[in-house]
Amino acid sequence: MRRGQKRVFFPLLAIALCLCIASVDAGTTLQPPVKLKWHHYRRYTTCKYAEEFVRHQVELFWKEDRSITAKLLRLLYSDCFVTGCDASILLDGPDSEKTAPQNRGLGGFVAIDKIKEVLEIRCPGVVSCADILNLATRDAVHLAGGPAYPVFTGRRDGVISKAAMVDLPSPSISGGEALAYFKSRGLDVLDMGTLLGAHSMGRTHCRYILDRLYNFNNTGKPDPSMNKAFADQMRKQCPQRTKRVNLTHWCF
Repeated sequence: MRRGQKRVFFPLLAIALCLCIASVDAGTTLQPPVKLKWHHYRRYTTCKYAEEFVRHQVELFWKEDRSITAKLLRLLYSDCFVTGCDASILLDGPDSEKTAPQNRGLGGFVAIDKIKEVLEIRCPGVVSCADILNLATRDAVHLAGGPAYPVFTGRRDGVISKAAMVDLPSPSISGGEALAYFKSRGLDVLDMGTLLGAHSMGRTHCRYILDRLYNFNNTGKPDPSMNKAFADQMRKQCPQRTKRVNLTHWCF
């Protein structure tokens, strides 16, 4: 990422995560909302150093793989946008959110599992996976050069994880459809731009945009709303028949 981009990107990213984290009640899936608290574990539980344990593990993963920031950002976004920040994205099963088509290619599960394992040794049964995911993402963003924004804690983990409940916008919808989609969630155009912009850090897969490049709405032509120069650039990186599936740092 170029230096000039970084100064713009991370403030947006911090706003996006505050929208996803600080103001979202926990565990809305089959459980009543709870009031999130500042330093919940330090002040109200026996796991006083939960946040320090999370931060240490994230630092270890960061030293080995700096893409952990992008992985956790996407994982958190996918979790929070469906039924709230309840960690239901972490649940396994053939009909889970984890296996839904919109969530193909998600990463970061290994990191969250490792952090949970460490916390269960240190203070079993205290820290929710939902809080682990939120805290770990915050720490990964900070390591990548972003601000150390506050994360309120005390979330409960969700218990339902059905692919039918996955309600993430398709990569192929238009800008107008995306805005209507976000408005149905009580979010406006600024929220949409901020959340999608922050969530686009890192890599995506060509398969998600091939229809817009070559066969938009079955017309056999590219999406006419795309900038022509940008569409040409994307077609070079994503030929119609290719084994190359990744491209970096783009958003529409």
